[in-house]
Amino acid sequence: MRNNWWIVAVVIVGLLAVGCSNKKLMREKDAQIAQLEGQIEDLEAENQADKAKIAELNEQLSSALSEYEAKKQVWLEEKESSSVITVSDAVLFNSGSTTLSDSGKDVIDKIAGVAKNHPDREIRVEGHTDNKGILTPYLTKYPSNWELAAHRACAVVHYMVKTHSITPETLSAVGYGEYRPIADNDTAEGRAQNRRVVIVIGPKR
Repeated sequence: MRNNWWIVAVVIVGLLAVGCSNKKLMREKDAQIAQLEGQIEDLEAENQADKAKIAELNEQLSSALSEYEAKKQVWLEEKESSSVITVSDAVLFNSGSTTLSDSGKDVIDKIAGVAKNHPDREIRVEGHTDNKGILTPYLTKYPSNWELAAHRACAVVHYMVKTHSITPETLSAVGYGEYRPIADNDTAEGRAQNRRVVIVIGPKR
């Protein structure tokens, strides 16, 4: 009989220990869940804040560039948390030139003026051309459309640094040449669309 009571006592102690252990595990899991929920809330708040920043940036850019947007010389859109400004090359440069024209400087002045108020973002300048070959007088300087596109992107970057003191560490320039067309190069209208500079203002990587 005494042996039976001993067995019962051991079983009871074991059950109490398991119960305590389970309660401890549950408390730990509840703490982990609460921590994860807090992290999710922080990420959602950060995401909402980022969306608000993008909306503010786009609103400022649209206001600054409204004259050129109305003339269909500049296009503004949002892609992957970035503001993407497409500018016709005819606004920025004379034919075959990599020197910004007066209208080109005005457009870049407006874009840089807004971008300076958002130092937490990076600026990438892309040069694009149509698929027509370089004219003979310019071949020694620009052997292909890559060089022309890259020089034009660099011209924009240099102007932003020298005229507007944009931090060089936030800037990059790339020349895509004729290899990323957005329209048909078989028509004059399509080639005109492909000759462009794209300025992407996005979050720092």
